[in-house]
Amino acid sequence: MFPKRWRSREKKSQLVQRFDWIFPKNSKKLILVVKKNTEFSGNLRVCADLILKCGKHKVFVYKDDSMPSSIKIALKKQGIIVLEPNSWRSFYHILTSGTCVFSHVPRDAHLTKKHKDRKILGLWHGVAFKNIESQMLSVADSKMQLIKNNAKLYDLLIASSEIDKQYMAKSFLVNEDIIDVIGLPRYELLKSSYLFDELLDWQKKKLNGIKSDRKFILYAPTFRENGSSAFDQIDNKEWLLLNKFLEDNNSVLGLRPHSYDNKRPPLITEDMDNIVWLSQEVFTESNLILQFVDILIVDFSSIWIDFLLLDRPILGFAKDFDHYCNQERGFAYNFDDTFPDIFAHNFKDLIQSLNQLLANDSQFTEYFHAKHKFHRYSLQTDYLDTLAGSLKRLKII
Repeated sequence: MFPKRWRSREKKSQLVQRFDWIFPKNSKKLILVVKKNTEFSGNLRVCADLILKCGKHKVFVYKDDSMPSSIKIALKKQGIIVLEPNSWRSFYHILTSGTCVFSHVPRDAHLTKKHKDRKILGLWHGVAFKNIESQMLSVADSKMQLIKNNAKLYDLLIASSEIDKQYMAKSFLVNEDIIDVIGLPRYELLKSSYLFDELLDWQKKKLNGIKSDRKFILYAPTFRENGSSAFDQIDNKEWLLLNKFLEDNNSVLGLRPHSYDNKRPPLITEDMDNIVWLSQEVFTESNLILQFVDILIVDFSSIWIDFLLLDRPILGFAKDFDHYCNQERGFAYNFDDTFPDIFAHNFKDLIQSLNQLLANDSQFTEYFHAKHKFHRYSLQTDYLDTLAGSLKRLKII
């Protein structure tokens, strides 16, 4: 293990930079890199499934932080090697890997320099709706320098549509030529036919039991930069009213926190039969949850862009709408022209909108304009195949 004085991100980056040129890269060694405070999921998971299916690589997962034991066990059963943080062994594999795949950015594996024998793939974890990277409202000079440096490292980024491609290029400060519009691999997880490992199969059975014969509503807000939680915007009286509303309408509400948000549900909801906490640690795949969802409630998170592919109703809800719009990150697109349906600014309007939807037996809602804007492909597409095309072009598989 590293001495404590070498465990800062800066020290690790210096260490990799110092020795990177010495170690030869192995083209058959691939590392999937998970960002701190998130879990192995989404695009990385589907990419891993593809690489394992091809059978030509030794596959590793690295996270510069602890990882739940359930995920470690599931990965090892698949034949994936889990690299521990702050170990010499992990750094050896980072230094010798021929391909690194990121859910976020190269600095998550302490890489700062381009190497001619190493491919860097950015499988950004979702379609941007809020501003990201260089397009955030306020970016410190040091952060901007990191973004500019990362831009030199990428061999491939992916996008879901042409407009998403343009925004990715602007945000990451890269040339559009390295961005492939292939759709996000994680869209495969929206399909009930997708083959899961034991861990996800357990989660799927658990979700099926939660839903039972009820309507499943999901509330999945994003985090706030100031550390407050969107769940705290609903007071105790409103939680009680909401639980009674759900009971009266044979419905269940799942609460899905952002990975940067609260780790526990609002205290008053813990004993409520119709409200369920769907933590990232237990339910690792948002798109697996979406398979079961009849109505999605969201604020400024881009999870609704994935949900568009299922043609089911989307509701907006945030009491701090004006504050968020004016003082947080800002949006990649004009909000009013982009958000596909009604946006409630108070609890009363939210309940009214839910009541109207639950009274309507037909839940099919095709948001044609938004879907066309954000998705080149439909759920009929094989996203493993589109990803494979890009990897073949780079001679990775």
